[in-house]
Amino acid sequence: MFRVLTAVDAWDRRLFQRLTRRERRLVDTSLKQLSNSANRSVLWLAIAALIAVLGGPRGRRAALRGVISIALTSTLVNLPLKYVARRDRPPMRRGDRPLPVSLPGSFSFPSGHSASAFAFAAGVALEEPRLLGPILPLAGGVAYSRIHLRVHYPLDVLAGVMIGTTMGLASEPIVRAVREWWDAIAPVPEAERAQSKEVILVSSPHAGQGANLARARTAISATGLKVVAELSVDNIARLPGLLLRNGSSPPIVVAAGGDGTVGSVANAVISTPAVMAILPLGTSNDFARSIRIPLRLENAVRLISNGRVSRVDAGRLRSEGQPPRHFVHAAAAGLNVQFAKFATRADLRQRRGRLTYAIAAALAIKERPVFRAQVEYEGQAEPLELVHLAVVNAPVFGGFLDLKIPGATPHDGTLHVIMVEHLPMRRLLRSAFYPALGLHRKIRGFRTLQVSKFTVRPHDPVDVTLDGEIAGPMSGTFDVVRGGLQVITPASYKE
Repeated sequence: MFRVLTAVDAWDRRLFQRLTRRERRLVDTSLKQLSNSANRSVLWLAIAALIAVLGGPRGRRAALRGVISIALTSTLVNLPLKYVARRDRPPMRRGDRPLPVSLPGSFSFPSGHSASAFAFAAGVALEEPRLLGPILPLAGGVAYSRIHLRVHYPLDVLAGVMIGTTMGLASEPIVRAVREWWDAIAPVPEAERAQSKEVILVSSPHAGQGANLARARTAISATGLKVVAELSVDNIARLPGLLLRNGSSPPIVVAAGGDGTVGSVANAVISTPAVMAILPLGTSNDFARSIRIPLRLENAVRLISNGRVSRVDAGRLRSEGQPPRHFVHAAAAGLNVQFAKFATRADLRQRRGRLTYAIAAALAIKERPVFRAQVEYEGQAEPLELVHLAVVNAPVFGGFLDLKIPGATPHDGTLHVIMVEHLPMRRLLRSAFYPALGLHRKIRGFRTLQVSKFTVRPHDPVDVTLDGEIAGPMSGTFDVVRGGLQVITPASYKE
């Protein structure tokens, strides 16, 4: 190992000498100015400010992530890494021309300028890829300038580039925490907030969230709100009566749970004056993610009193002889129903604990029963053999994976339909993994539609899940209740 390191160091020094042996006055002057502008990340902070002012909401998110990436990288590079490596700066050689810049007093490995430059570029590009084009050449110029100006060896710079890029990619948890905190306290005009200071707390008795509900009650009281009633989602039929007894300004209805609880509350309050708030205590919380509800409980509670009342769409299933049934995230048949049946089995939950969902998904894919149905949309009718059908209202899915249907929003007035025909296992798995990898490739037997109305007529009885809960027969017409649901969202959520 020592011989390898010695050989690498010797190669690094030879490359340094080759890159710096000739004087180029114009290049020296230009790179000196560029390098100095990046001292203490002034260049990147200035660009971040410009992006935040001119780039709209996406620009502000990109600027925030870029700055956080720099902060993380600078802390890592300038404190532990330089003092662990303790590599000296390149020495002055006999006959060398004077250094164009002052030689820093810190150790040489890794290059802090290079790390900060590429951390900023990676962080910004993850939020707004179009900005990578103009920023990457600047970052590359700053990194190269540190070699050309003879203050770093090439490997110092290469290490800085790799560390900065990695930290930019890894900054997501901190960026999300900062965003959630800001979303919970961002100012909203008084007229756009919920007017009531009373809440009705609706929770699921099956979610096992006793400790979180106790924290929620404490946090709600600390914000000046008052819990006037608590209700199990199994008794949701009592909710309209509780709301009517409170006159013209009903309490805020807080759905404390996952998508199933949120969907049940939404079904009870849709197209009424009631305002819904969400405490995301479920496993996936896909609808909460879709409208940018903070996932940290205390931040979600603050949002109830600070947030904006927004109108979002809900999906609706109308079946003959039944009252309309509503959903906020998705309705699904096939694999999703099989998954729900396995995931809610008490014996499986007891034996497998946190692995229940993964095992349920594997069992559902293994069985994947086929159902035949006639589907109708936009004047067309098709007979299909399907293993899965999903009618999606809100774009985010996949829980912590945070996957998203491109271009979809919970207020676009349309439904996104996903139909999976009877596929071999390898193609079925590809259809599931492509979105996770950010790939948008067509797969034969895997179809998507964007429609305002969609009718399904199964040949045999088929169950449907609404927001993950089995809700009886699927046969009927899906459509959109546009803006039918009033829900408290962060100021950053735009209708």
